[in-house]
Amino acid sequence: MVWLYHERQVAALCGQHCLNNLCQGPYFSEIDLSEIAQELDQNERILMLAEGMTAEARAFLKQDSGNVSLDGNFSIQVLSAALQRQFGVDLEDHRRPENMNYMVRPETQEGFVLNRDSHWYCLRRIDAQWWECNSTQPAPVKLSDRSLASHLAELVANKWTIFLCKGKLPKPTPKGAMGDPKNWVDPANPPEGERPFGNAATKLEPPKFHAFTGHGQTLGGGGAARPAAVEGLTEEEQLAMALALSSELAAKQRTPSEPLTLVESEPTTALQVRMTDGSRKVVKANHTHTVLQLKKHIATLAPGVAFSLKGGFPPKPLADDLDALTLADAKLLGESLVFCPS
Repeated sequence: MVWLYHERQVAALCGQHCLNNLCQGPYFSEIDLSEIAQELDQNERILMLAEGMTAEARAFLKQDSGNVSLDGNFSIQVLSAALQRQFGVDLEDHRRPENMNYMVRPETQEGFVLNRDSHWYCLRRIDAQWWECNSTQPAPVKLSDRSLASHLAELVANKWTIFLCKGKLPKPTPKGAMGDPKNWVDPANPPEGERPFGNAATKLEPPKFHAFTGHGQTLGGGGAARPAAVEGLTEEEQLAMALALSSELAAKQRTPSEPLTLVESEPTTALQVRMTDGSRKVVKANHTHTVLQLKKHIATLAPGVAFSLKGGFPPKPLADDLDALTLADAKLLGESLVFCPS
């Protein structure tokens, strides 16, 4: 019999549950993560106030935390900092070019953290067996090595963001050694009478992902696209080909990354960038920096990810014809921007 540590959904604390289920023990409390969120918020405030109580700083201070919501949902920055400080484990976005190979052979990893629409859960390898640990479910679910790659590809196709766990995760805590006894479950015999929690109660079955299926158009404008030569390829080989093609397409769309060089003696502004996980990034720039330079800097915040930026209210895309304008001419001084993956 296998007993696993499995916290189930309470309020919007899925980030906390995700970390504890990943680490197989009650290592992180809501208070622990809230303190990290407050620390990150304070660092952002210090950066915003570096130029004094400007209009941008006042607007920033009026906003809610970008690292924890009022109902307890934590940002990726908080989860990453918690794992790094406690276990030296880093969370890295699967879309980074250097992580593409790990997505082809995910069974070589120890764990993954997944996020979509403010929900967090994890996949964890324990004694050569993969488990899906979702706090909205009564118990962890088995995953085979063979199905893991296609399962992750399906999640990506359904707009989930996947973070690889880089580093050594802790060994599972022995059953009952710590934490609430109710959080120890036998996956083969989940708690009776329990229904899915949270967003799982109304969760629709996502469409199945199949590599190289569907229809397309030729460059000539008509007819179906030629099917890829996948006859005789294994599922893993098909997935590898799909990821390679996806990476090639993303590379064509990707904005080159280059950090801004700030000239402190010239007028500066602070811009806020709202990332896909709800967190905020504060970017300091000179009024004379161009929109393109800003885009290149923001590309360093999410390496390898193709994206567009939206600004104003309601948010509208920053068109390419604005790239040559300065931030002042583009009326972006002190603006709040939205990061939108392509």
